[in-house]
Amino acid sequence: MNAFRGCVLAAVFAAIALCVVHLRAERTRCASRLLALESRGIELRRELWNLQTRTARLRSPERIRSRVAMFQTGLVPPGYRAPSAVTERLALNGKKKK
Repeated sequence: MNAFRGCVLAAVFAAIALCVVHLRAERTRCASRLLALESRGIELRRELWNLQTRTARLRSPERIRSRVAMFQTGLVPPGYRAPSAVTERLALNGKKKK
């Protein structure tokens, strides 16, 4: 009976040791995946920042004006106000157009 108990005890210790080794290996794999995901997140934030700065440059008024002039689309640049009938009348100071 003592030999049987010894074998059972050895098997239990071996099972516990295998579980510990498996859990430590899984913890190392998870830490590695977490580190890879964090570095990917940093890379994506950097890419997002670059895209935001490029978009801001393209949306600047002088850049829009230059692109409108370059493509000659007939679009009105930002800040341009077409003269209205009231503005023209005030500019003519009551005189009629010819």
